[in-house]
Parts: sequence; C-alpha cells; structure tokens
Amino acid sequence: MQKKTLIIGSAVADITIRVDHLPGLEEDVNPYSQTMHLGGCAYNTANMFRLMKEPFDLCAPVGTGIYGDFVRRKLEEKGIRILFESPEENGCCYCIVDEQGRRTFLSVHGAEYRFEKNWFDRLDADAYTMGYCCGFELEEDTGEYILDFFRKHPSLPFCYAPGPRIMSVPHDRQEALLDLHPLLHLNLKEARALLHRTKTETEEMRICAGLLAERTGNTVIITDGENGCGCMENGQWMFVLAEPLDHVVDSTGAGDAHIGTYLACRQKGMGTYDALVQASHIGARVCTVHGAVLEEL
Repeated sequence: MQKKTLIIGSAVADITIRVDHLPGLEEDVNPYSQTMHLGGCAYNTANMFRLMKEPFDLCAPVGTGIYGDFVRRKLEEKGIRILFESPEENGCCYCIVDEQGRRTFLSVHGAEYRFEKNWFDRLDADAYTMGYCCGFELEEDTGEYILDFFRKHPSLPFCYAPGPRIMSVPHDRQEALLDLHPLLHLNLKEARALLHRTKTETEEMRICAGLLAERTGNTVIITDGENGCGCMENGQWMFVLAEPLDHVVDSTGAGDAHIGTYLACRQKGMGTYDALVQASHIGARVCTVHGAVLEEL
C-alpha cells in the first residue's frame, strides 16, 4: 500500500465578508457580499494533495451544530474521510476581505481546533511518509497532544506551518516542536516574529531563513507575497520570483496552497526548486479566486 501524508489541523466554515474597506471603530459599513466556503489551514493544504492525486489523511475534528454539519457535508462531497468526531460544536472563521484582496480573520474556535489524546493512539505512524501541522491548533491546550504524537514518532518527518497566530502558541510548546527538527513554512512577518527581528534589510528573508535553519536543522521556506519566496536547504539558498498578478481578489489560503503544493510535489519526487516554482504558481492562482482553495488545477 502506498504510504500517505498525515495532515493534522482544522477544516473550518469560512464566512467571507467582502467590504470596500475595513471599518474603523463605531463605523457602519455595508458588505457587498457574504459567502460560506470550506476552509481551514489543514483542509486548504490537504486540498492540494486531493487535486494532485497524492494520498493523504486529513486529521481534522468535525463537531456538531450548523457549522459542523456544513464541514461534514463538504468533506463528504469531496470524498475526504472524517477521522475525528467531536460532540462539541464547530466554530467558524469570519474572513473580511477588502477591494485589494487583503483579509482580516475573526476566528471563533470550536471543535475543529481541539483534539483528544486517544485520537492519536489510533494513528499508525508507519502508514505515513511525512506529517504536517499548523500553529492554530497548537495554540489550544489540546495542542499538547499534537506535540506528543510527533515526540513519540521521531522518525516521522513533518512540516510546521505556524501561521499568523505564531506568537500565541505557548513558548515552551513551540520550542519543543522546533526541537523535533520540522521543515518550517512561514511568511516573512512570521519569521521575523519567531526570531524577534524587526529590521528591514535587503537580504532579510535570506538572513531569517538561515537563522531558522540553524535552529531546526532542517529546510526553511519563507514567503513574502508579491516579493517572492525563498528556501534555505542544507546551507543552499534558493529564491523564486512571484508571478505578477493584475488584481488580487482574495489572498485567503494562498500560503496553505503554497505549502500543500510544495509537499505534494516533493512526494511525487520533484526537486526542491521545481516544487517551489510550482507552489508559487498555485499560490498566485489562489489569490485570483474567491475563497481559500482552487476547485481544479
């Protein structure tokens, strides 16, 4: 049986609210559209495996309530097996997007972000060639169970994509995770936060990647939107220019699509640089559609 990638995280009901501009304090704004899509960092990442026909397991808790029912129905429609069921209600994520495609998130955490210890006891680590986790779930108290799973299986390589709430992950937990030598995928702002750096330098991305690679002893990928992305691997620096876009519709999920594509390409045997090029192409495409994912390649 072909081994799979283990993708741990959330599948979320994303409610996208489109506005002319983000309202200020006590300002009234009329959104010009509201839609609900299936999102969540882990699902967005897994979706690229699905589209590229690479085997995976999505370990995303699905709970109850209107949002839990929505997530369950959408996962079933896409043929994605639900491994973790919770009696708790799902929350949702309000994605407020302005005319430039910039987004602000208001996340109501529910069942989708919280895990149970016994769930991980049911996973066979030998069935997977690699794993993935992000920071949103590690922020919760039950994120300790995710850390424990990777601690118990040190031979399973994994990717850590901390996300914008990187500094909300408990310091000790984040340091313990970095001690396990994950492949790191994060944007430049997140990289600076992890290193507590604020200076702007010509080679800031490369400097950050080098320092983080020293910390983890593994590959580090840093994205910076229209400025491209870089990768430090085994002391070698690689840089990929961003694809120019006439207009950004919605940048939600672009980073998830980037890492999902990269990991799926690597599973297919593609080299690091070529996988980064493909990841940058797909990440740019996601910025041209409404919602966090592509429905086809």
